[in-house]
Amino acid sequence: MRQGPAVIDVHCHILPGLDDGAHTFETAIDMARVAVAAGILGIVCTPHHLNGVYRNPAVLVRHALADLRQRLLDAEIPLDLFAGAEIHLVPEVPSRVLDGSALTYNDRGKAVLVELPKKTVPRGTDVILGQLLRHGITPVIAHPERNLALARRPQRLAEWVDWGCKVQLTAQSCSGDFGERLQRLSRRWLESGWVHLIASDAHRPTRRSPDTLSVARACVAAWLGEDAATLLTLDNPRRLLDGEDLIALASGMRPETPPAESDWLRFVPWRRRTP
Repeated sequence: MRQGPAVIDVHCHILPGLDDGAHTFETAIDMARVAVAAGILGIVCTPHHLNGVYRNPAVLVRHALADLRQRLLDAEIPLDLFAGAEIHLVPEVPSRVLDGSALTYNDRGKAVLVELPKKTVPRGTDVILGQLLRHGITPVIAHPERNLALARRPQRLAEWVDWGCKVQLTAQSCSGDFGERLQRLSRRWLESGWVHLIASDAHRPTRRSPDTLSVARACVAAWLGEDAATLLTLDNPRRLLDGEDLIALASGMRPETPPAESDWLRFVPWRRRTP
């Protein structure tokens, strides 16, 4: 039985045996049960692709997706699954997306989830993002708050958003599970209006699990209100699956007074300034 507000998870490693997420169908089924209990209506299956370790082309993902859908049906688990991939941002991404060998969100050819390294923004990133945008494909930047270079220089992320890129934060960054620093950073970017989606990035039925999305939603609702929380976890995910443009957080959804800052944040040059 579902509990809590309805949400859709747009980044989850639930397909078994494809990457560092679920290793078995049993694990995937357990993740699905956890998701349904937490109010998740649907999950976009986003196995890693082109990251130097895993290669999950579209044909392989579609086959695994069909198999898991049938197993959920047999187990009477009411959870919708959608096609996708988390694609490492390498030079061949635009060509692989355009030829259909790398999956876009819900296989619609409109938006693609892309991942940066943990510490750097590689040379050529602007070029790759620009190529995707020029071909009408919206890059959705996966968990940029966990990238050290962007945390130090968030203006670069703001530039990408101005170009038309979208931003997806990890639920556990918002909830504080990944530490106070990432939670403060996530809240600040939310208040700046840079964020369009929040997702679990779940890999297991526990700890890094689908139900972390519900916890993050509650945090966003407390910070910015219910409308903002619904936009980031249900309305924009639906638009993404339908191939529609995502809606930015309205200025009215942002708090008038910023949160109190810890002492070290007072000396960070990119800290948010009140107009």
